[in-house]
Amino acid sequence: MNFLIRSLCVLLRALDALAAPIFWLKSRGKKRAVPTIKDRLLKISATDLAEKIRTGELSSEQICAAYVKRIKEVNPLLNAVVEERFESALQDARNVDIYLQSLPERAELAKTKPLLGVPLTVKESCSLAGLSLCGGTVSRAGIKADQDGEVVAKLKASGAIPLLVSNTPEICLSWESSNFVTGQTNNPYDVTRTSSGSSGGEGALLGAGASLIGIGSDVAGSIRLPAMFNCVFGHKPTARTIPIKGHFPYCTDERYADFFAIGPMTRYSKDLKLMMKVMANEKLLPDLRLEEKVDLGKIRVFFMEEESKSFVSPRVQDEISQAIRQSVEYLKVKCNCEIISDFKFAELKNSCEIAGSALYSLDDIPNLLKAENQNLALELLKSVIGQSNYTFSLLFFYTLQYIFKTFVTNEGYLKKNEYLKQLFTEKLGQDGVFLYPTFTTSAFHHDSFLFKSMGVSYLMIFNSLGLPATHVPCGLDKNGLPVGIQVVAAPYQDRLCFAVAEELEKCFNGWISPN
Repeated sequence: MNFLIRSLCVLLRALDALAAPIFWLKSRGKKRAVPTIKDRLLKISATDLAEKIRTGELSSEQICAAYVKRIKEVNPLLNAVVEERFESALQDARNVDIYLQSLPERAELAKTKPLLGVPLTVKESCSLAGLSLCGGTVSRAGIKADQDGEVVAKLKASGAIPLLVSNTPEICLSWESSNFVTGQTNNPYDVTRTSSGSSGGEGALLGAGASLIGIGSDVAGSIRLPAMFNCVFGHKPTARTIPIKGHFPYCTDERYADFFAIGPMTRYSKDLKLMMKVMANEKLLPDLRLEEKVDLGKIRVFFMEEESKSFVSPRVQDEISQAIRQSVEYLKVKCNCEIISDFKFAELKNSCEIAGSALYSLDDIPNLLKAENQNLALELLKSVIGQSNYTFSLLFFYTLQYIFKTFVTNEGYLKKNEYLKQLFTEKLGQDGVFLYPTFTTSAFHHDSFLFKSMGVSYLMIFNSLGLPATHVPCGLDKNGLPVGIQVVAAPYQDRLCFAVAEELEKCFNGWISPN
């Protein structure tokens, strides 16, 4: 445990308590959720929609038009869309319908084009050819992707129809989706709250029922936190199982792919496996065994409600702790899972130092200040008076990077990271899962992330360990905001995360529509 980091944690908790009334007053009377969904077509899973399109029960044009209409309805409240291709997407959908009408035999399509005709939304950083790829950066405004990212290409080849690219923080280095090019993305359950980041545009659209399946990326919780704040499912896969070529920004450090992942975000749990089968590296599909049925009665369940009871660690909201307990009880009673109560991963109390050391020890983390010959201290001062071209959240990230590199990162924490990865791999094996808070609180007010930032240790640790982790929505808290937990497994056991997520969806009802 590092004294400087834990002192910072205590300071931020104190500042959070002082600032809370200010944020409450600032948002008072402004709470608003997106309009209720009226179109039944928006409440069908991608798995079922794909089947209905293949059989001709529904047309792709019908579905895509319904989603375009919903996006236009909610985006004025959300500000989640960076750039759209609605007319081109509708033409793509019409072409799918014409193709199906001319096809006498469709049985093989479930294997060759499992997402044929299904609308898809894409995080801007994942590269959709012809659409924006500026990364929310003023100096890159107007830049567009000249080709699809590898995962986008795979999903398009499976028949999915991209509708748009969605908002992110500046070069994806924040847990709030706000930048000086596109602006701030709002939470569909309460527009005074954040949709999180960096896949915040995807999270907001999915939570609002304006998207069904989406592509996110995760370097420090950037899929799972937006999934939590927007009441949807999000999966960070086992490291290196899904190609990351074409993502912006990128890091040249060979270890980066052990930390960073692209993954699926969905409203319905069963769509995670469907997307994973398409997105994953074909050579690794035998290792993932996604088609193998999981016998939940043979699953062992480890769990922790918090990383530490120490006062220098961030506190976990009661409803999130309750979701852990309720999940454990449900899996025990309904599925006959073996509950492991007498073992805890005690080293998680040092998650902040371990994961932070692993992340910030990477070489060549994209640094706009260095690239554009700017000074961090000066830009922080300019940001305070609203004169910087860089968002405060980006500058805060660089500040944390400086603190870790200068005062925290050492070989000891990097060795603990390897030890913890080995421990999780051995303990969970091929039949174990670990239930853990995704984050410490439900969605917070805009611009207040600084005070909550130490909670990202719950997310970031599984990036540094390279383990698969799925966020599962577990209902709403007393303020009507989504809460949830993450299901973690050993490397290449992603299918266990999916199986448990599908079961817990029955317990908590999964995605709950705003309003």
